[in-house]
Amino acid sequence: MLWSKLFIPTLRAEPADVESSRRLMMRAGYLRKTAYLFLGQRVISKIIAIAREEMNAIGGQEFIATSSAAPIASELQSYKQLPQIWYRIHDLTMDAWSFELTQACPARFSDAFRRIFDRCELKHSAGKTRFLATLESVPEPSFDPPALEDPEGDLRPEEFHTPGQKTIADVAAFTGLLETSQMKSVVMVADGRPVLAMLRGDHTLSEATLRLYLSATELRPAQPAEIREWFGADAGSLGPVGVKNMTIVADTALVGRRNMICGANRNDYHLRNVTPGKDFAAEFWDLREAPECAATIARLTWRQSILTVTNQAGELQPLLTSATQFHIDRLLDSLIDQHHDKDGIAFPPSIAPFSAIVTPINFNEPAQQCAATTLHGAIESQGVDALLDDRDERPGVKFKDADLIGVPYRITVGKKLGQGQVEVVNRRTHESTDVPVEEAAAFLAARIK
Repeated sequence: MLWSKLFIPTLRAEPADVESSRRLMMRAGYLRKTAYLFLGQRVISKIIAIAREEMNAIGGQEFIATSSAAPIASELQSYKQLPQIWYRIHDLTMDAWSFELTQACPARFSDAFRRIFDRCELKHSAGKTRFLATLESVPEPSFDPPALEDPEGDLRPEEFHTPGQKTIADVAAFTGLLETSQMKSVVMVADGRPVLAMLRGDHTLSEATLRLYLSATELRPAQPAEIREWFGADAGSLGPVGVKNMTIVADTALVGRRNMICGANRNDYHLRNVTPGKDFAAEFWDLREAPECAATIARLTWRQSILTVTNQAGELQPLLTSATQFHIDRLLDSLIDQHHDKDGIAFPPSIAPFSAIVTPINFNEPAQQCAATTLHGAIESQGVDALLDDRDERPGVKFKDADLIGVPYRITVGKKLGQGQVEVVNRRTHESTDVPVEEAAAFLAARIK
């Protein structure tokens, strides 16, 4: 492809009031407002192609739909049809579902995600239900919030008076204990059903994760009147002990904790010495928002379904359903955050908009034009997608633009052409190698593949 025929509106200055990764995408001509331009589309297409390959490798079947695949699963009748793995890609998100009788599919999803991240060269970490990308532009806190050890002993919940203390911060100041010693109660309504989510006092609920876990179409915070009806108390005095009229889910940060503080379901009263899993039952999932130094790329849940199929004995057995959301746009943002330097984007060949760019110093000079055009064709014949910078621009402008848009290798056709050589520059390391013109295409293909 010829640069002069493409719309690549690079900028010299970063636009203000935009997230860091988005600023760089705008500078590099990937993005304008909410529109991904040609270069952005090429990168996204490569990421999607990788995602498709890895999902297909675990037996995934892609389909087109405007909503969840779960209702379609009611047509599954027998264990002989299992496992079924379905996925769809829409609005820069990949949704996937699995239906089976064992817990193998969550592991398959996890393996597929890790391979996608590895092929994109993304630094990441995984929790029980979330896959996080490290954001290098947002440093991790220099220290963790201080946490007191939980009181020893098998203590029983004890009610105490907390007049006017409604928030986690209020109760922390009132008791002299840290927010990490408390439990936060968040009441939500999922498809018309109340749900109580429990988190550590200093954590925030990820509504997207809860919605996925519950397989809910609609999720909203409970209204004050609903809370009073269900708990007999107002927000600020709520807790899980004794609650029997709704599902209770708890964040995994509460696993192993004991003798904590929560609301007593009585206005102006709280309970101390409440131990998750002993004083109330809950299902534990990674429900909290990711820290500022990380981005949630994928969420994964699994649970027993109300759907059934016949097993090998001819008996009806509940399906185990897994559901996941994989955010392609967040993956791209995180990749740019991790793969950039002072000169611009520094993508790996697997996702770069072009793997190589041929840059003649003076495209109007006949020998350079002929050599650059021939080399461009030879590179593409090796299966490497290449861009030819045929613009009538100064060499410095061409070099800066090539670095900015994130092409892994630049082949400079210039003065050394008289000696039968071109210069191959590695975008990441800035190392250059002089290579005979006739060997340049094979030399480049060997490094990219």
